[in-house]
Amino acid sequence: MARRGVRVFPTGRANLAILIRCRNWLPLAAALMMALSACSTPRGLVPVETPAERTWQDDGAPETLVTAVERSIGYYERLPEDTVFHYGALRYSPREMIASLQLFLRIWGTSADEAERNARIAESFEVFESIARDGDNLFTGYYEPVVPGSHLPAGPLDTPLLARPASMVEVDLSLFGDDLPRRRLVGRLEDGRLRPFYSRQEIHEHKAVDDIATPIAYVDKVDLFFLQIQGSGVVEFPDGERIKVNFNGSNGHPYRSIGAVLVRRDIMPREAVTMQSIRDYLAQHPDAVLPVLYENPSYTFFRVVEDGPLGNISVPLTPERSIALDHRLFPKGGLAYVDLTVPTTDDPAATRPFRRFMVVQDTGGAIRGHGRADIFFGQGDAAEAVAGRLKHPGRLWLLVARKSVLHQSMADADAASVSAQGIQ
Repeated sequence: MARRGVRVFPTGRANLAILIRCRNWLPLAAALMMALSACSTPRGLVPVETPAERTWQDDGAPETLVTAVERSIGYYERLPEDTVFHYGALRYSPREMIASLQLFLRIWGTSADEAERNARIAESFEVFESIARDGDNLFTGYYEPVVPGSHLPAGPLDTPLLARPASMVEVDLSLFGDDLPRRRLVGRLEDGRLRPFYSRQEIHEHKAVDDIATPIAYVDKVDLFFLQIQGSGVVEFPDGERIKVNFNGSNGHPYRSIGAVLVRRDIMPREAVTMQSIRDYLAQHPDAVLPVLYENPSYTFFRVVEDGPLGNISVPLTPERSIALDHRLFPKGGLAYVDLTVPTTDDPAATRPFRRFMVVQDTGGAIRGHGRADIFFGQGDAAEAVAGRLKHPGRLWLLVARKSVLHQSMADADAASVSAQGIQ
């Protein structure tokens, strides 16, 4: 029974007609229809039945795809056999992930044409589409910047690019009980207690880690900020020496977009926010640089690497083939496919189609949720021109071999191995 004084509204699609009969109820009816429609639209990781004629076009260089896939295979080969990768309710071992990628490479390399390749993929692979919670997928880009550096503070190159402090502590809460969230905390020990690690402002302004973190080089403060966002880069010294630096942990504070800060302060409209426009604003307003940068308390530490840049599975990233996704939701190293448009290098207003297979080989502090992806575009000015302006919608799929096909393929491989050993 309805409570006195409370009006009961009819709900459900069948009852919407009752509302529409009354003109005063039209706004409510429209809102209800939109809500019901939104609830019926799939979100998250959605299984997809792909017809044989589905076109998996690929506009990238074939050899780069092979390189990226082989690097993921190398990652799986290093893992314990009991590691588990989830695709919805399906579970895959590292050996199965290797076999899945090897099957894809065979299809990729032996199909007579695109139609045959499409049909074999439809027959052999499970396909899942990743759809953002609000239905609006967002693709951004990143690249490997080259920044000027110095071995000692010199002029504008006065900000230390820091190695990870040995005393910084990471805690995986899930190791302390199944009832705890799957979350990592980063902190420091003080009087026997774990405290939050220092924020960007504490590190830069209050010199909080000067005694525990070693400078790798000295760079411009704005260059350091964007180097931290990219997660890797090259430091070039005045004598021409270059070193590669790569992500080696963060302070555990949440990532906050300074672009969003500039929008919130009515400094620039949302649609105008790009890496280039943020850089231009900071260059024109030097007094605002530190206050704006401090709005993002997250801080990245680095290490020197010989090869790179390295993603979160410790393999070199392949330009326009490696993609960063939320590591909590997506299987590391797995096969993906994207369909979107990206900016061109020469015309800020122009775009080009970008449809290709990619490999999940990285993650990022701002890359959270389904339908959110970051594409690696390589090194240099051309890569920066594309990555810095990419803020586009698009579609994202994951592919993994069907269990039945996979197990037959693995059995055939085992039989061939035993036969080869017998011949020897």
